[in-house]
Amino acid sequence: MKLSQTFVFLLILSAAGVQAQTPTAEAPKKKRAPAPAEPMAAAPQVVQSNSLVKVNATSQPYSLHLPWQKESPSGRRGLGVVLAGNRVLVTGQMVADATYIELELPDKGMKLPAKVVAVDYEANLALLESAPSERQKTFFAGLKPMAVDSSSRIDDKVDILQTGRVGELIKSELRISKVMTRRYNVEGSGFLVYEANGIIRSEANSFTLPVVKNSKLVGLLLTYDSKNQVTTILPAPIIEHFLKDSADGSYEGFPSLGMEMQTTLDDQFREFLGLKPDAPGVLISMTMKGGSAEKAGMKKGDILVAINGFSIDSRGDYKDPQFGALSSSHLVRGRAYVGDKVEIKVMREGKEVVLNGELTRRKPDDFLVLPYLFDKGPRYVLMGGLLFQELSHPYLDAFGDEQRGGTILRLSRIASYPDKYEEEGRKKLVFLSLVLPTPSAQGYDRLGGQVVNKVNDKVIKDLNDLAEAFKAAKNGIHVIELDEFPHILYLDTANAERDNQRLLEGAYRIGSLKRLE
Repeated sequence: MKLSQTFVFLLILSAAGVQAQTPTAEAPKKKRAPAPAEPMAAAPQVVQSNSLVKVNATSQPYSLHLPWQKESPSGRRGLGVVLAGNRVLVTGQMVADATYIELELPDKGMKLPAKVVAVDYEANLALLESAPSERQKTFFAGLKPMAVDSSSRIDDKVDILQTGRVGELIKSELRISKVMTRRYNVEGSGFLVYEANGIIRSEANSFTLPVVKNSKLVGLLLTYDSKNQVTTILPAPIIEHFLKDSADGSYEGFPSLGMEMQTTLDDQFREFLGLKPDAPGVLISMTMKGGSAEKAGMKKGDILVAINGFSIDSRGDYKDPQFGALSSSHLVRGRAYVGDKVEIKVMREGKEVVLNGELTRRKPDDFLVLPYLFDKGPRYVLMGGLLFQELSHPYLDAFGDEQRGGTILRLSRIASYPDKYEEEGRKKLVFLSLVLPTPSAQGYDRLGGQVVNKVNDKVIKDLNDLAEAFKAAKNGIHVIELDEFPHILYLDTANAERDNQRLLEGAYRIGSLKRLE
C-alpha cells in the first residue's frame, strides 16, 4: 500500500452517519471521544511551544509486485508531541516502512535517533522513544510533556501547529463542525473523527501535525481539503485509548464486533422485517467467523437494537453523551477495550434476545486477504519463473481502479467476498502473481492472477504449504492445480532448478527464491 505524500497524510473514506436514541445504561468505563464544528479561519500566528519536536523519517517499502526488491527511499517530516517519559507521539503513517527515524529540536536543530515502541496502523498512531544517554537528557531537558484533552465538542475552537523555516511555530485556528466515524488509513478501520473548517497555511511539514486547545493535545491532523477548507482530525479519545493500551508494553489494539449491518430506513423493508414504524434497530447482514459478535451468539438476520444499554436506531447510530448522534461502531472501536464484556440486545423471530460476550480483535494475519502490510516484505515463493504470493489489499490497491480488469478484477471480487475460500479452511489465498521469462515457464506467461488449489497433490492453505509441496515432486514433475483454466500446470523439476539458479544470478536482482517469515 502506497502512502500519499500530500500536505497532510491520508485519504479517509466516509464510513458512518449520525443520529440515534437515548442511552439508558451507564456509559462505559474506558475513554471517551471528541467533537465537531463549523467553518471559520483566523490569520496564522507565531507562537512558542516546548512540547513539540520535529520528526524526520526515511521510508523504503518493499515492492508489492517484485517482492524481492525495495522501492526507492523517500523522506517524511512532521511534528511530534512530547509525552511523559520522553516519548513522542506521531501518526502511524509517519513511521510506516521507516528505515531511520530521528527527532529534531525545532529551534536549535539538535538531532536524536529514535525508534518505534508502539504502533497501530489501523488507528494510525505510533509512539517513539530514544535510547537513554547523556545526549537524550540534553535533548529533552528543555521540553515539557503535553497533556491530552478529550473534552472537545462541536463548535470548539482548536489550533493546528506547524513549524516555520527557522523553527518558529505557526498557529492556524479552526472550528470543529462535525463528529463522525470514518476509515483512517487501512481497510476496515472506521474510527472517530473530528471534522473542522478553516484555512491552514502550508509549511514544510508533510506528515503529523498536532491539533491543540489551551496548550493541550486534542488530536492529530489526518487530511486537509484546501479547496473546501475542510480538515479531518484524529481525535484525543482515540489517542488516549492507544496510550492507555500501550502503557504496559503489551499493545492489544482496538476491538471489533466482526459483523456487518444494514440500515432499516425504508418502510417496505421494515414491513418485510416485521419492524414497527417506531422500532429501533438495524439488520445484521453478516457475522464474521470467530468474531466477537459470532462468539456472543449473534446470527445473520438478527435485528440489533442495543449495545451496552445504548439504543441503536434505524441508521445504526446511538446517542453519545458527548457528541450526540454517532455510529454505533464507536461503542466498540473507541469506548471499549479488548477483553471488555459486552451486552448485545437483538430481535430474533419477533422476540428480544440478550447476548453476552467478550470483545476481541481480529489481527491482520487472521484475515484470508491481508488488509495492510507495513514494515516487512510480502511473502513469496519463486519456482522456475513462476512467482506465487498471498493475496493482500495493498497488492490490489497498487494497480489503481483504472487497471482493475481481467484477473485483477477477479481477485478483487475474491478479496471482497472470501467466504468460499475461508470455508475451505484456507489461511491465506495463494495465487500465481507473475510469470518471468524462463524456459520452464514458456507458454504460461498469460496466466498471472490464478488461485492455486494444490501442488503435487498437497492442498495449499498458505505459502508454507506451497514451499513444502515443491519438495515432493512426483516422477520429476511439479503438478500445479489452479482454480480456473487451464486448471493444471506442469514444471520439470530439473529445468525449474536450473531456471532458479539463473534467476539468482540474473538481471532481476533476486536475492532469494522465497520469503516465508
